Amino acid sequence: MRTLAVVGLITGLLAGCGASSAASELPASTPVPTAEQAFNPTDLAWVELMVPMDEQLLRVLGLATRQAADPAVRKLAAQVSAGHRAELAQLVALRTEAGAPTTNPHEGHDMPGMMTEPEIVALSKTRGAAFDRLFEQNLKEHLDQSIVVARSIATAGKEPAVKKLAASIETSRAAQLKQLATLSNG
Repeated sequence: MRTLAVVGLITGLLAGCGASSAASELPASTPVPTAEQAFNPTDLAWVELMVPMDEQLLRVLGLATRQAADPAVRKLAAQVSAGHRAELAQLVALRTEAGAPTTNPHEGHDMPGMMTEPEIVALSKTRGAAFDRLFEQNLKEHLDQSIVVARSIATAGKEPAVKKLAASIETSRAAQLKQLATLSNG
């Protein structure tokens, strides 16, 4: 709205000051999209889902670096954690740019790929090989679901930065699934 008012004011001033006929033929106002308009509902929903998914998984990855029995599981958790921290920063920046609320609209929901608070507490009390199995299962669910929701952005997303991040997440999750499969098969 402020941009429209400024454009209208400038157009009015030019007309009042005897601007050239070429300038007076310009449209009175040309809407400039705001950040809120650049993000469509799919973009916003994806960002609002991915932020808590990554936040919850980062907690679980932290547990794995301390509690996993298998050194390969600890190493994978550290690698996945580094990537998720970087993308979480990008997701938070996109959420801010879109003007979306910082509250978690999925708080308390039991959703595929997102660990619930009771699941995280139970995992925190598990040790050894049992921890490794439970961690690997939950990591796989997170990676699989992240790919599913990232693919939705390719077809229904609008904001280029969101689409680029979703494509990057899809690629990185596929690579992480391959690494996880080598642990399970090894």
